[in-house]
Amino acid sequence: MRRRGSGSGGGPATKAALDYRRLGWSVIPVHPRSKRPLVRWQIYQYRGPDAPEIGNWFKRWPDANLAVVTGALSGLVVLDVDPRHGGDESLSALEQSHGALTQTVEAQTGGGGRHLYFVHPGEIVRNRVGIAPGIDLRGDGGYVVAPPSVHPSGAPYVWIRSPEVLLPARLPSWLLDA
Repeated sequence: MRRRGSGSGGGPATKAALDYRRLGWSVIPVHPRSKRPLVRWQIYQYRGPDAPEIGNWFKRWPDANLAVVTGALSGLVVLDVDPRHGGDESLSALEQSHGALTQTVEAQTGGGGRHLYFVHPGEIVRNRVGIAPGIDLRGDGGYVVAPPSVHPSGAPYVWIRSPEVLLPARLPSWLLDA
């Protein structure tokens, strides 16, 4: 993704935030090495930040992490797979029962997990913790930390399949029913 000037001269998080904004994703700044928002983020479920707002955030907090607000506004639902709590095994079992997930935009989290990005289906998708052990769903009213953020462990969030090269896949209906 090409950077279009924001006037901020910001670093990687600024560039990523502006790139995500161009994709139609609402973004928020998050405390460095944290998942905790630096702003009252709920408004960004209803309106995305503009470029000057993003520039100001990352000028004020140059080391901030970045999160993508999930739900209807961003057009995203994210499947959060945490292998430390059995997420890989749970996802494998779900795929054996329902069929393999379609390849989609995917990030590796700094904690060793995975975020799989899907197209929001248009109806309300509530956040759900524990669809299965180690698997959560982030939809309306949620957000996920995104690349190039840094996890509390010091490991970066990185794209496995970037939104630069792949569009999010359609959300399987069985995930809504799980």
